Amino acid sequence: MTVSGDLATIDLADLLQNIEAHTRTGTLSLLSDAGEARLHFKEGRVVMLAREGRTPLVEMLVATGHVTQKQLDAARKKQKGTRKPTSAFLCGGRGQPELAALRTIAEHRLSEDVANLIASADGEFKFEEQARPGRGFDVDEYAMQLSLSVAPLVLEATRRVDDWAEIRKLIPSDHVHLRARDGATPDDDVEDPELAETLLAALDGSRNVAEAVEAVPDEPFAAYKLLAGFVRDRVARPIDTAELLQIAADTERDDPERARVLVQRGLDAEPQNTDLLQAMARVAERLNRPSAAVDALKLLAHVHLEQGRPEAALLALTDGKRLAPSDPSLWQRSLQLALTQGRREDAVRDGLQLVAIYRAPGLHPRAREVLDRLLTVAPDELSLHVEFARSCVDCGRPQEGVQHLTQRARALVADAEYLAARTLFEEVLAIAPDDQEATLSIERIDSEEFARRAARRRRARRFAVASLALAVFGTFATFEVLARSALLQAHRLIGSERMIERGLYDDAIAVLQQVRTEHPMAVTSWFELPAMAADLQQRRDAAAQWPAIGR
Repeated sequence: MTVSGDLATIDLADLLQNIEAHTRTGTLSLLSDAGEARLHFKEGRVVMLAREGRTPLVEMLVATGHVTQKQLDAARKKQKGTRKPTSAFLCGGRGQPELAALRTIAEHRLSEDVANLIASADGEFKFEEQARPGRGFDVDEYAMQLSLSVAPLVLEATRRVDDWAEIRKLIPSDHVHLRARDGATPDDDVEDPELAETLLAALDGSRNVAEAVEAVPDEPFAAYKLLAGFVRDRVARPIDTAELLQIAADTERDDPERARVLVQRGLDAEPQNTDLLQAMARVAERLNRPSAAVDALKLLAHVHLEQGRPEAALLALTDGKRLAPSDPSLWQRSLQLALTQGRREDAVRDGLQLVAIYRAPGLHPRAREVLDRLLTVAPDELSLHVEFARSCVDCGRPQEGVQHLTQRARALVADAEYLAARTLFEEVLAIAPDDQEATLSIERIDSEEFARRAARRRRARRFAVASLALAVFGTFATFEVLARSALLQAHRLIGSERMIERGLYDDAIAVLQQVRTEHPMAVTSWFELPAMAADLQQRRDAAAQWPAIGR
């Protein structure tokens, strides 16, 4: 039987009591923002709890002083090669606690954890009937053969509900990192001064609430209440991202894994913080986790681009390419950035590298797309045309490659770039050995026939230009000779009729204007005749004033 639902519509206490009343055996999974927790029941009684971040039983025994680390290490050595749990070698021996004492400790811890879970539970649930608990449970806790009645747990949880509500107002999440005020000491009215001292010593900012509580695993509820009181009384405060990053930097050299955990916690709160992303890339590389470092660098480059910092994005991508030289997404982003910034040489270099990456697993259509894109920004790069044709062949389209190379080679021949054209024609023959145009073109290039033809065309063009110039010059010269002859006749007419002496200026101007009208294309008509006409007009105007002056 499987039952699922939402704890907003059903009370967890009622659900647990129903499981106990029907003596169910199975696993109850609870999923909330705090993570997943699983309770295993045997005939209606609680026997185990699995929860993210919960300290294993044997490590809790060491943390609480019931067992030494040396005893735990020795027990683990004995446990290797056997099917027994580690806890089986931690009791009954000389200087070791008895099994009954360990079971009492384990039972107290389980009851505390389950009561806290019931009191603060929310989210979704699913109960599956199954005889075996499945993976993820603590085998040492299973070996203790614990069996807790639900009723006392629900009663204790009910008593704690109000306390948990107050705790969560002050500490909304177990992921919050707390730092104690310098010189802070517990208040005199604290119920457990020793527990308070232990917690204050743990609040150096490097631990979150869950880790601080783990320092006192046998009294988690009391620890939560004390921590909430510290925050309320300002004995401790949550640290910000900058402080968390500084703590990670101080920890990185001696414990890079711990630094990585701290940086990741900062990123959980601020996933686009560039300082945290840079730190994650650095720590992941130190831990020899290139994929994690590259993921951080990709996101870092994306954030830099969104915030208008292309140079910083380029640095992040360069670091990523160093760590993962075969990652196509890095080269694709680097190519796009180079194209956007107009860095043609960098674009060609990154594009060709991306083509090589795509070709390795046979992604030839993608390689062809990249080359097609590069040709739009670097059409004069001979190698790009060759690679494009080869990609066409790889894609099963050799004729398209031949056509592309032929067109480009023809253009090069037209520009007298014969060696470059020969290279392309040779590539055509490598694809299509029977191509007649390529064969004939190479022969003509080698025999310099194309060069001679071009020379003849150049000579023909020069002759045509010279002939045209001569014809134009001859035409204008003829116009000029005729205009000069007409002007000479006009001068004779003006002189023979004594037009100027007789004051017939308008008649003289009309004679000149007639010459200009009959010979409009002559230089004389453009410059000399207008000047002569203007001079006659000035004389006419001056003569018209003499009678007035005489009077």
